[in-house]
Amino acid sequence: MVPVSISPCGPPIPYDLSPMDPNLLARYQSSSGAAAYRRKYERSWIRRLSNRRELAIVDRALDRAAAAGRVLDCPCGAGRLTPTILKHADEVVCADISAPMVDEAREALAPLEQAGVVSFAVAAASDLPMEDDAFDTAVCHRLIHHMAEAQERAGVLAELARVASRRVVISFSDDSTWKGRSQRRRGVARKRSALMPADLFAEAAAHGLTPLGKPLRLNGFHSLVAVAVFSVGSART
Repeated sequence: MVPVSISPCGPPIPYDLSPMDPNLLARYQSSSGAAAYRRKYERSWIRRLSNRRELAIVDRALDRAAAAGRVLDCPCGAGRLTPTILKHADEVVCADISAPMVDEAREALAPLEQAGVVSFAVAAASDLPMEDDAFDTAVCHRLIHHMAEAQERAGVLAELARVASRRVVISFSDDSTWKGRSQRRRGVARKRSALMPADLFAEAAAHGLTPLGKPLRLNGFHSLVAVAVFSVGSART
């Protein structure tokens, strides 16, 4: 059976699962994997601290983007970022390729859904069933570091640029950090793909995305995580 994305915005749309590791996808799309992911950032004080710092950097990125109105959170995972996004947005659409993950997010964010400020869709970031310019800002957090090839990332960048009218916020593994340079010197085998900011900017430019300032780093010494903010097309304000 060919997987399909399901959304209230339109009919099911087929998508290709190939850009990501199949074992990772199988775990991510399972009920047990989704439940474990929801608890991931609560397992230790280090993870809780890392989560607070990560949410803070996303908050700063949304400030830089001047995000407002309707915002896309894709992939939304178990809804971890959504309350932070709602500090800036009037409404958040949470989308994820994993139906069990969307179920976890819906459970975690039930009061917000009841308040009418959050809605959900099962959808791949590379094949979003939303109209052009459907959102003020599109947020894509912790996805493209799973994609080793530029062609894989291009599908996601193109869709984010299509559905966002003003801004796109993307996290990536920043190879220019101290940790990135150290790993390269030592020849460390990586489980995730890291990019130099200039390379990400060049890939994004092919889809009309212009960086707004330098990437915001979580912690360049201990972490590769960084967040970049882009202007869409001619949207410069």
